[in-house]
Amino acid sequence: MRLLNKIIFTFFLLFSTFSFAEISFVQRVLVEKSDTAGVDNDGFFGNGVAFNDDGSKMFVVFNASNTQTYSHVSEYNLSTPFDISTSIFAGDNEKCRLNTNDETTGPVSRVYGLKFSNDGRKLFVGRGALTNGADHDRIFGFELSSPFDVSTCSFSDNQTSGLDSAALQNGSNAGDIASLGHNKVTLQGFDISKDGTKLFAIFHSRLDASPNTRLLEYTMSTAFDLTTISLVTSGGIELEDETKNPNGLVFSPDGTRLWTLDHQDDSADVTQISLNVAYSTNSFTIDGTVDIEDLNGIDSFDEPRGITFSTSGLKMYVGTDQNNPGDDGGEHMNEIDLICPFNIVSSASCKSYTSKGRTGVAEAQAELAKRTITLSTNSALNRLKWIRRNKDKDDLSNQNIKINFSNSLLSSLKQLPISSFKKVSTNQKKNNSDKKYFHWTEGSVSIGRTGDTKISTPKKFEVSSLSFGFDKLTDKKGIYGYVFRYGNDHIDVGTFGSEVDAETLNFTYYSSTPMQNNKQYIDKIFGIGKIKSDILTVVDSKKFTADRNGNQIYGTLKIKDEIKKNTFTFIPSAQFDIGHTILDGYEETGQGNGAYIVDDQHVRTKNLRAALAAVQDLSNDKYTVKRHGKIEYQVDIDRSSNFNYKLLDAKEVVGSETLHSGSLHNINGELGLDIVLPDKYSLFIIYERNQAINSGHTDNIHIAFGYLPYEGAEYAFTINGSENLLSKLEFKKNVDGLNLSFNVKDDITNLGDNREANIVLNKVF
Repeated sequence: MRLLNKIIFTFFLLFSTFSFAEISFVQRVLVEKSDTAGVDNDGFFGNGVAFNDDGSKMFVVFNASNTQTYSHVSEYNLSTPFDISTSIFAGDNEKCRLNTNDETTGPVSRVYGLKFSNDGRKLFVGRGALTNGADHDRIFGFELSSPFDVSTCSFSDNQTSGLDSAALQNGSNAGDIASLGHNKVTLQGFDISKDGTKLFAIFHSRLDASPNTRLLEYTMSTAFDLTTISLVTSGGIELEDETKNPNGLVFSPDGTRLWTLDHQDDSADVTQISLNVAYSTNSFTIDGTVDIEDLNGIDSFDEPRGITFSTSGLKMYVGTDQNNPGDDGGEHMNEIDLICPFNIVSSASCKSYTSKGRTGVAEAQAELAKRTITLSTNSALNRLKWIRRNKDKDDLSNQNIKINFSNSLLSSLKQLPISSFKKVSTNQKKNNSDKKYFHWTEGSVSIGRTGDTKISTPKKFEVSSLSFGFDKLTDKKGIYGYVFRYGNDHIDVGTFGSEVDAETLNFTYYSSTPMQNNKQYIDKIFGIGKIKSDILTVVDSKKFTADRNGNQIYGTLKIKDEIKKNTFTFIPSAQFDIGHTILDGYEETGQGNGAYIVDDQHVRTKNLRAALAAVQDLSNDKYTVKRHGKIEYQVDIDRSSNFNYKLLDAKEVVGSETLHSGSLHNINGELGLDIVLPDKYSLFIIYERNQAINSGHTDNIHIAFGYLPYEGAEYAFTINGSENLLSKLEFKKNVDGLNLSFNVKDDITNLGDNREANIVLNKVF
């Protein structure tokens, strides 16, 4: 059957024309050399390349040309992610020396391949056979005390047993190769699955009469523990016709595709293979082979060494050694653009892949929508809480009545109920439209971050907003009102320039209704909003921009109770939030391949909250001061949204990601202070901390300013007194724009001589 497959494949190659997926050469850079004796890159071959996840560092493993020098891994810093033209050699002190010139403790020469664990704390290299003796084909593991800092490497005695043994080379679907003899079959590339339980090694036979290349599959019973390796006999791929002399092996992040690199002096072939099951060579399809020898037009891809991809799959990197025509005698790294992520063959399916940076931008937009609803709702709830905290002030200023006594004899009048002051009846009909609203404003600043996850980069955000509100009391001691909120959001996604800037506008209706004894309340919120976003996405050093609009609707129901204990008031509450945001689709613009067409995105909000608040009254005769706090547990029961997209350059490719924004469990805390001034102005300040368990946090500062409009009242009066017992009683009324006032002044110590009464009618023009 295997022979038949070979015949069919060969026939297809001869009589069919492949239309390969579009790839294009971008640039090449000379790998930085050093001048330090014993570790000079001059005379070394770069046999493997790797990047950290965000593309800020590139690593090259150098194979020593003889046993008297050190094989090592060099580190390069990239100022622009995955742009190798911005790479700077980190220096001799930032290298990982792979041995101490002892073949038993590490690879001295013939080093092939370079691999890091996902967390960057483990480094792996391979060594090919040197002599006719056994046990030279090995893979070595090194520990890094600091992630992706190769200068902190140390050999951990984590290594395979000899891969050239019969137990590890014979019995798979690829065929037996151990019998060919040592130094006739050599390890020349490897890769490890993301979870560290699978290892793949590619071997080259130097016997013309035998198959040249075989890919073998292994398992590790303990993740990343090379000592627990065993051969998978149901796997393996014979690559006799595709890869004559391999020098590189790499898998896609999802494990469904792999590539081998052919190190020939007359060709530079990259073979692509698709697997039916991730990280399983039991069933596969050879998609095709692409010759990149003349990709840059100067025939400088002879004898390529090492291959890898960017995290997005839109860039491929291939090393070339110092023997290339026109080279300056040094090792080079070459950057190649791809139209389809992780695909170089047009006959193969162009799959959808998304990077952590891409996912981070998508999540940032979903989090923006949910955060806007929360902040708009909180703005209205903060106003209702302030009203309830200050509804029973002793100076009665909430009722447009002011009593201010500075002497002890008259201060007892403060205890008089409002009903003691009888309203003077008039013949003028009362017009309910003349009842003015209370006006208030609130400014808030929110800062926060969400951490790095398996699918998303970290995000930092800043939100500033200004709210304008107005409300009025009802006849049943309730209140209702409206608030307009304008917000400005800035979100930094990752560390290389991706960001989301947004303007938000929300209109919210709020009301509070007493249920019993004016101590239990039901708060209701209903609002609508609009979001306008500017999106900048940086992928592999390419910048893509887009505009996106969104509309949202939301509501909240809150039940709370008041329990008074001396100067303290305890307020337990339960709350349910619901909301729905529809973010419009958009098409990215920018230079180069990799732009997205994004579909409409639906972001839902469903929160359950339970809280306990406390208020302490610190008021005096002049000022009303109250401090308050809250602790709240929140369950976000609907955190998912679908992010659906297409590739602009390959619209048939459809991708979908299910995002999980925020955290299921959240703890919120709040501290605040209310101040009501004697001249009709009020101020409150609130600091709020929202802690998402294992996800991130938000810090909010709210500053609200309120004004009690006496001039709009139907009437108001003041009673003033001083220590000399000079008192004044004054009534005021506005009649059709005219201010009518009547006052009586009395000196209790001299009633007969010092008494005054005035009637004043005036109008302000």
